[in-house]
Amino acid sequence: MSRAKWGLLGGVLGAIIGFALTALSFVGLALLDGGQAGEALGFGLAVGLAGGVMGGLIGLAVGALDLGPLGGALAGLAGTLAAVVFYVFVFGDPGRLGYFLRESGVVVLVLGLPAVLTGCLTALIVRKGSRQ
Repeated sequence: MSRAKWGLLGGVLGAIIGFALTALSFVGLALLDGGQAGEALGFGLAVGLAGGVMGGLIGLAVGALDLGPLGGALAGLAGTLAAVVFYVFVFGDPGRLGYFLRESGVVVLVLGLPAVLTGCLTALIVRKGSRQ
């Protein structure tokens, strides 16, 4: 298969894995924080969609560039940092920049580990498939 096909496969796998891991991490953290189950599930699905989009982009990069697990982890880290920068500059106020930098820790917590795991898992699956 060509690199474009592996990139598309990686994108689909990344979107699925990213959605699942991000939604599960958000629901788990919300329930541990004392949130109600309905709210946690509803917001978890919304945050999972964002994680799925990010996972799709990570998977696309992993598949098209033939990155290994370490490259996938670095792609996930880069995606998390891009999400933090987006959050700070879109929702931030120049007078309250310190507040938004502190609050972006939630974004790192909810998106960071799932993004890194998405990159690693997608790389392992795509590599295993491309060698067969």
